[in-house]
Amino acid sequence: MKPSFLLLSITNLALMSVTAVFGLLVQGAAGFERHFLLGILTAMFTCFVHIVAFMYFVVQEKIIRQACLSDGLDVAFHVQAVAMKSRALRLSMVGICTVLLAAMIGAAIGILVPAEVHLLAAFCAILVNAFLVVFQYALIDEFGRVSQRAFPEG
Repeated sequence: MKPSFLLLSITNLALMSVTAVFGLLVQGAAGFERHFLLGILTAMFTCFVHIVAFMYFVVQEKIIRQACLSDGLDVAFHVQAVAMKSRALRLSMVGICTVLLAAMIGAAIGILVPAEVHLLAAFCAILVNAFLVVFQYALIDEFGRVSQRAFPEG
């Protein structure tokens, strides 16, 4: 999972950065459509990446729970899996909420907010998601070690 997560996360951060650069290049109506469409793609892809990361923990927790129920695996592994799944959900929701907030603020430019607010929100979303990659990667790594202890044969 770690290589796949890194690939998705790096692609997501690159897409966020490209979208931000094209946003900086918008001059009136020129370039707006491209930035708008990239913004929608970025928001959807960011949600996808965070949902994939969270679903990894959901599936692994179910595997460990089933092993506890049917094969006598120590329940402490399930307790750890549930705690990690909860942390993964919180991290994923922070990433999703920041990018959706930036997108909604972008949609409100000229109506409710100036463009500078969207710019600030977008750069904050990029920074937050960059930090989240580190935390989520560490959590995936930690979960891998728990899985290795729970299932040493495979």
